[in-house]
Amino acid sequence: MEPDRRPAPSAYELLLADADLAHLRSVISIKVADPNRVFPLVYWRRRVARLLETHHLLPAQLAAVSLLLDMIESADPDVRPLAKAS
Repeated sequence: MEPDRRPAPSAYELLLADADLAHLRSVISIKVADPNRVFPLVYWRRRVARLLETHHLLPAQLAAVSLLLDMIESADPDVRPLAKAS
């Protein structure tokens, strides 16, 4: 496996990831139960997946992402599961 050559995240990037995770947690927890949601759960899954693609996440942040993905996937059987971060 090739080593990750991206620069280490700055404190600011980690803070932004935390803010995005906090927002996604609050929205997704409401939207999974809302049958009249404006955005489909696939949209929210993409938002969560984008965090995995763009940030070096700390273990606690990875756990939060995993929990959000589980919430989305358990609420909508049409949402294909993503590979879990570890």
